[in-house]
Amino acid sequence: MSKNDNTKASNIKNDVKKKGNKKPNTDNKSTDNKSTNNKSKKENINITDKNNKSVLKWLGALIVEVIILGLMLVAYSLYYVDSKIEKINKVEIDEKDLSINEELDVTNQENYKTVALFGVDARDVDNLGQGTRSDSIMIASINNETKEVKIVSIYRDTLLEVENGSGLTAKVNAAYSYGGPQLAIKTLNANLDLQITDFVTVNFLGLTKAIDDLGGITVHIEENELPTLNLAITEQIAVTGIYSDGVFSTGDVLLNGTQATAYARIRSTDQGDITRTERQRDVLSKVYAKAKSSDIATIDNIIDDVFPQIATSLAEDEIKALAKEVFEYQLGDTVGFPFAYTPITHETKGSIIVPADLSANVSALHEFLFGETGYVPTGKVQSISSSIQNETGVEAQPVTVAPQTFE
Repeated sequence: MSKNDNTKASNIKNDVKKKGNKKPNTDNKSTDNKSTNNKSKKENINITDKNNKSVLKWLGALIVEVIILGLMLVAYSLYYVDSKIEKINKVEIDEKDLSINEELDVTNQENYKTVALFGVDARDVDNLGQGTRSDSIMIASINNETKEVKIVSIYRDTLLEVENGSGLTAKVNAAYSYGGPQLAIKTLNANLDLQITDFVTVNFLGLTKAIDDLGGITVHIEENELPTLNLAITEQIAVTGIYSDGVFSTGDVLLNGTQATAYARIRSTDQGDITRTERQRDVLSKVYAKAKSSDIATIDNIIDDVFPQIATSLAEDEIKALAKEVFEYQLGDTVGFPFAYTPITHETKGSIIVPADLSANVSALHEFLFGETGYVPTGKVQSISSSIQNETGVEAQPVTVAPQTFE
């Protein structure tokens, strides 16, 4: 490592120690920056769009993997610590008030278990519900026959109608804050023609604690990853309140929970999203491997730390049923939603992603999730779509679905 690199590493190390638990401002506000140069405005919008996609992709993959880790732990716990399942936070939702559109033909959805997944960075389990904005919003569709799981990440800045009776639109992540998982599910159902009845909310603190319980994991660190890794560690400390030193060695390095979670969240090196998802898979595969070879006492500690970081409406028997089949699941394609959109800066709502248009996107969504070709959205969705278009002036665009695959 050169003298300049050593200086940079030292600066980062000092930055990690100084910042401690202060939460950095990570909101991307590039589209809010005003410029008299039209080209600069366009570039800012493109940068924001790209960063929104990147953040959602790593968050999406991480949430899915944390949920699978949780189910694996349930599967193990069925054999010797069945009572531990009670540590998962059970949240009741009113199934009679989920805003499933009246015109919706659910025939094609009946062979699937569709669950809303929310990811939050909360300091404690009391903040897993209303009052906390969901950093990630996903829809998981499980094919009951093939066990294939498809994932759709809803861009959190997507402009939708919040289903609270006001008829007003807002960024979709506001629904969770306004009314917890109940309102978030209602908003997804009403805007996307779905019949979601259950949810799982994950606090990323659980992954950090699980890795610490295992005594850390060893990953291979490249020199070009060090600066962004240490910045991610600073951010992770601010979110969880769990202090950690920075990482200043390359090669095979033993990482603690904070360091490993930050490693999985590195946002910009090499091939961007490709290498980011490789890191995520690397971290989780090593967690799985180490957990499988751990003794009962260690597994017991992990369960104690991870289960309280999960909140769900799923009944205990449903969780056990899912856990028993967890090794049969095949993570299939994943996409971001909406497929066609225009990012704009709204005078009161800030930087938003506008579906272009909602009806066309919902039609493509149903083909992706349920194989429904030529799906015609309900009148409710078409009405919301028209309202959004009238509010923003964003017109329909050709819709192209470009899925990625978890491996």
